[in-house]
Amino acid sequence: MKRNIILTLIISIFTMQSICFADVIPVSTSLKPVSNTLTMAKSYKTNSENLLYLLLSALNENNYLIEEIQFKTGSVLFKAYTKEFIASVSAQDGYNSFIKIIPADNIYNFSPTLIQKLHTYIENNNKINFQKVL
Repeated sequence: MKRNIILTLIISIFTMQSICFADVIPVSTSLKPVSNTLTMAKSYKTNSENLLYLLLSALNENNYLIEEIQFKTGSVLFKAYTKEFIASVSAQDGYNSFIKIIPADNIYNFSPTLIQKLHTYIENNNKINFQKVL
């Protein structure tokens, strides 16, 4: 009798596990971990201020939500498809700048096209020089 009860308990635990815990861990097959971290950082032949404005216009073009901008440090916090990212712009020298885009939660399970769209926009519009309006 005890053996039958224990056996039915064990069988029910293994069979009901997929039903009970199905909503706990969502699995998305479309998201793949970004394997190449070199796509996160890129150097451009423009000054850092111009690159920051190009980044902001690229975020606006792709309809990403800009949450915070810090002009002094050259960093932007933005949200793309319910995932937050931090983009930081720094100057290498007077003529070259560097941009790095990383996820804010340090989990790299997202589509790499999110960042490739920004880099493509910046590369296509790199000849634009922004001027201050008084």
